[in-house]
Order: sequence, then structure tokens, then C-alpha cells
Amino acid sequence: EGININKGLFVLGQVVSALSELGQGGASPRSSSSAVSHIPYRDSKLTRLLQDSLGGNSRTVMIACVSPATANAEESVNTL
Repeated sequence: EGININKGLFVLGQVVSALSELGQGGASPRSSSSAVSHIPYRDSKLTRLLQDSLGGNSRTVMIACVSPATANAEESVNTL
């Protein structure tokens, strides 16, 4: 199981790297002149699940649980 987790994280790094190179070049992933010809979304289950999010085809919502209590102030600040 640990091997699969490491593989998923490795492929996630490759996808993020390929997308950043694509963003710097300004070309589309289907362009033949692009230095990045393939984004390896299908190489792991993790990147396959996150494909829409990583490709910029979705909106992201962040929910944070914070407390106004003084006792929880440090944890609330760390969360934000």
C-alpha cells in the first residue's frame, strides 16, 4: 500500500511539473510545438481523480473550522 501511495505522489509531482511547464510556455497540451506533449493524469488513481481540479476545470472551496474562544485562538490562527 505504501508503494502505491508513493507512486501516486510521484505522479502528482510529475503532473504539477508538466502543467507548470505548460503554463510557462503558453501552449496547449495538444500542441505539437509544446515541450510537454503529455500530462500523465492516467498514471495513478490520485491524479485521475484530481484531473479536473488540476487542469483548471473546477472551482475550489475551502472550509475552515475556527473558534472565537480564547482557548482555541492559536489553533484558529494556524488553521487560517
